[in-house]
Amino acid sequence: MPEIINKIITFFNSWNWSEIIRGIVSIWMATVATFALKTWKKQLRAQKQANFMGEISKYVHQLINTLIAPREIVRHIKIGIESHASLIQLNKNLKNPEAVYYIQKRGEEDAKHLLEYLRLCEQPLLKICSLVAEGQALGFKNYNECQNSCNLIIWQYERIQALCFIIGNPNLNWENPTVQKSLSKTISLEPDDIKKQIEEQNVKFLNFLKDNYQRII
Repeated sequence: MPEIINKIITFFNSWNWSEIIRGIVSIWMATVATFALKTWKKQLRAQKQANFMGEISKYVHQLINTLIAPREIVRHIKIGIESHASLIQLNKNLKNPEAVYYIQKRGEEDAKHLLEYLRLCEQPLLKICSLVAEGQALGFKNYNECQNSCNLIIWQYERIQALCFIIGNPNLNWENPTVQKSLSKTISLEPDDIKKQIEEQNVKFLNFLKDNYQRII
């Protein structure tokens, strides 16, 4: 028995313990460094995500607020169009003759007024478009919800912009079927529908922010 013990002791004594310890320490340090790097990357991504959500939220709500005035101007434009519906001098050969009459009488002036407010939307709108593209690389959960909400809010701006273009051009060929179709589409725009669409997309956008904030805190 003592002989076996002596052989075991001799065997272990033959090892280069200093090298073994250095190897263990190196492995441990590499493991700690890898873990620290992963933690740092995770924290960095979380910080980038938080910064992104704060910035895009700022501009989305700035755009929503600046769209209030154009939306109400659309309401007055529609009232103006409807107020001409009973005029006897309307050209009944045209589709939407009351709209054509209104555009020829007041369209340019009202379009300029509307355009002043639409220009206030441009800066937040451009920032949102830039941020939406940037956010694709940040690893958000359900990022398509953010994209869709932003795009649909921007679409409300584009719908109002289309109306502004139509009423601001009194010399269009109103007998042209394409022009008639565009006119019918743009004057069908309802301010209450714009408001509803924006509110619905804002709720979805806020839910996206809430879900992702909860993941990083």
